[in-house]
Amino acid sequence: MIYIGIDPGLDGGIVIKKPEGIETVIMPTTTIKKADKDKRVISHDGLKDIFKVFKSEECFAAIEEQQAMSKGGIRQGVISMVTIGVGFGALLQVLTDFDIDFIRVNPQDWQKEFGIANGDTKAQALEVCQDLFPNLNLLGTPRSRVQHKGIVDAVLIMQYGIRKHKDEI
Repeated sequence: MIYIGIDPGLDGGIVIKKPEGIETVIMPTTTIKKADKDKRVISHDGLKDIFKVFKSEECFAAIEEQQAMSKGGIRQGVISMVTIGVGFGALLQVLTDFDIDFIRVNPQDWQKEFGIANGDTKAQALEVCQDLFPNLNLLGTPRSRVQHKGIVDAVLIMQYGIRKHKDEI
């Protein structure tokens, strides 16, 4: 069985647990030309390249549910919400296209599973992740100096998915 965890943001990550080990991938993105400026979006082709190898494999994925956010009391704009929805839809479509069973997970649910509460949830997630997988490389690239937050979240989303999938069996 192959398990997959997905943190779907532009700075998200994908984690794949195979019998031979765990692979981490930063979310593939591309730039599209807009009239006023370039815009970074999730790459459909990049997603297909990642997931096509699992078409004939038995897989189970957990993907974090997307939602509108606010920062400092300022609500997220419509264009930003549409971008999030398009990226999330691309991920759901690729999972469906390659017959990968999946669950959608609210961030609060997987965080609660690992005892992550109010405060700096990213720092708490990193600590839990390092406790569960002390030898896993959480860097986004070989040149990175800090752990990739999208990969850290994707690891815990994957682990949450494994627990829920095993509960169902």
